[in-house]
Amino acid sequence: MPKLAQSKGDDYPDAAEKHLADADLLFHAGRFDGAGYLTGYVVECVLKTYILVEGTKPWGHDLNELSLKSLSLAAIPSGRTAKYPLKVTAGHSIYDKQTGWCETIRYRAPAVVPPQQAMEWLAEAHAIYAPAIQQMKLDGLV
Repeated sequence: MPKLAQSKGDDYPDAAEKHLADADLLFHAGRFDGAGYLTGYVVECVLKTYILVEGTKPWGHDLNELSLKSLSLAAIPSGRTAKYPLKVTAGHSIYDKQTGWCETIRYRAPAVVPPQQAMEWLAEAHAIYAPAIQQMKLDGLV
């Protein structure tokens, strides 16, 4: 059983990896809505991993709230996540409360995520995943 798997089977580090691979495939297949939707979950899963590693229970889908909580925990010098810099890009479009990612975009009409936005969100997902989850896996933390 993975180190951070929850009692209901949620495994944020592995889910982040899975969603990132799927988002890449969807993006390159021109399926921008699906790619954009999954990139938000990559970021959410990475942020929730930081929170879990520090022994706190993550909650919700709001990327802004999750990033604030994750950043505050990662900033504690004695924290388990302190050595894994959380690369959250301030002002990046995925975090925008009005036009950014939210879990309900799955219910919106087709073509809600334009190609440029999907590309930006995918870049953000890669930027946050690699130095966080990928490195934590290499170190055996998750």
